Amino acid sequence: MASNKGVGKFTGIISKVGIAIGSLALVIAVSVLNGFEEQLNKKISDFDGHIKVSGIGFNYDISIINNIKGIIMVSPNRERRGIISFESKRKVVTFKEINTDLIEQFYQLPIIGKYPNKDQVLIGYDIASRLGVKVGDEIIISSPLDQISILGFSPAVKIQVSGLFYSKILDYDDKFIFIPENIGQRLFQSIANTNYLDIKIKDAGYEEIIKEKLNQLFNGNIKVQSWEDRHSTLVKAMKMEKIGSIIVLSLIILVASFNMVATLSLITIKKIKDIGILRLLGANLKDIRKILVSQALIIGSTGTLFGIFFGIIIVFFQNKLGVISLPNDIYAMDLLPMVLTFKDILIIFLICFFFIVIPGFFAGNKVSKFDPLEALRWTK
Repeated sequence: MASNKGVGKFTGIISKVGIAIGSLALVIAVSVLNGFEEQLNKKISDFDGHIKVSGIGFNYDISIINNIKGIIMVSPNRERRGIISFESKRKVVTFKEINTDLIEQFYQLPIIGKYPNKDQVLIGYDIASRLGVKVGDEIIISSPLDQISILGFSPAVKIQVSGLFYSKILDYDDKFIFIPENIGQRLFQSIANTNYLDIKIKDAGYEEIIKEKLNQLFNGNIKVQSWEDRHSTLVKAMKMEKIGSIIVLSLIILVASFNMVATLSLITIKKIKDIGILRLLGANLKDIRKILVSQALIIGSTGTLFGIFFGIIIVFFQNKLGVISLPNDIYAMDLLPMVLTFKDILIIFLICFFFIVIPGFFAGNKVSKFDPLEALRWTK
């Protein structure tokens, strides 16, 4: 039964190739989706930190938070909607007031120009493009929400642009402006306290543990969120995209599985007399089914192992040599990111195993319908 020379040989080869291509495609697709997810995680954590603490406004000794194991840096800040004006153009933006001594270390952003000092601001690239602002230009920023009276004027400051950041994250480049603390104090007259804490942690895998510690520290009176909590819709979309990709690419293996059914059927017909002899000698249907399932595993596992192996090789060379590049102006990264974990390999192997075993059971059920005596009179 192990031999499939002649009849079924070609279909057996096609089955192996199909399963190899399917498993290879799954490895590549999953690794690319993981890579983009990791890059998005890194870019958002570079902008907002891994965890954001928000509340109704609080003053707190930051050193207590810094002492929590796993936290490497905390950046207190305030966010406030306002208006940026340049020449005759205006745009509603979100001001992010930060400590300029921390900005370069905490907010690791790709920028044109330089990070701001206490008399400068850093604005998003898309905002600058819309208004025609260049590095070194002076703009007017104002906060209408902090207007003291109806007849008064909104607090406004004329300030120089030190640089433009282009994070390529969601709408951040078209939304945020980093301003120093002393400028924020002049603009934000209605909010006195820090209303956000951006927190970076050593290992993103411990986000939930640190979130729990922060909740205990503040007695649950504030909101503690990871970037996944803040962008839950995006996270769900990425997970659905991953599941959808796995389902669609599994169809390649499913087609190869149908081909394996044909291969095993041809082998079964070729060996029908041998099966009849085995039945008359005392072999039961369970043993015959085991032989056919083993045949399916021999054919399928060869293709699966080759596909997964070459997929791992491609991921390895991409990470080491950067063979596949991306247009930087679109993706804000030079190389195609690929991340593959043992869990992903195990899931792909189980998917392939499921589609491999099915043909063996189909062929086994077909054998059970043959009468042993009729099988002995079978002519090829």
